[in-house]
Amino acid sequence: MFEGRKFGVVQGYQVGPDHWTPVGDPIRNTVMYDWAPAVSMLLRNSPDGKQYHVAGMYLEFDNSGTVTPAAIDRDETGSYYSNLNTSDPDKDYLRVPIIATAGSNSDNALFVADNVATFYAQTAGTTGIHGETFSDVAGSIVYGGALVAFRNGEGDSSGDLILARFIFPVPNQLAKVAGSQCGVTWALTHD
Repeated sequence: MFEGRKFGVVQGYQVGPDHWTPVGDPIRNTVMYDWAPAVSMLLRNSPDGKQYHVAGMYLEFDNSGTVTPAAIDRDETGSYYSNLNTSDPDKDYLRVPIIATAGSNSDNALFVADNVATFYAQTAGTTGIHGETFSDVAGSIVYGGALVAFRNGEGDSSGDLILARFIFPVPNQLAKVAGSQCGVTWALTHD
């Protein structure tokens, strides 16, 4: 159904104390194979009692100063993130909660209710999952991320499902700046 589909728009931001400043143009994301089990379980009212809604994002960062965007394989699941630091010791990721959501309607003539779900997240903390420092001093650059269902809740990543991923092109990558965070808005849209 979503084979090769781009099913959302991602925008990066530099987050200051009272504003979010966009960086570059919005980009499209790639729907992962884990999308199907999450939607299937949501439509069935989560018969196993786990949480299948979007609860967070993974925000990938690099401390080497240069990040070359790579292609995304739709079958990359949690193992991609488990091995991220093994393949490149300058790479790591932050597992952050969604801080807000919004709904909107892209076409009132076609949709009787909201058909666009927007998720907001921002970087938090100073250490990635694999122990790499996330800071302006380390030269951290947010270059990609994932929309994630935290099946086992916020405190347990073992059941996370990767629903969609993105990689920012070089002009859109977000440098960690002293006294601020990097933010991402992700609008899942009908196209």
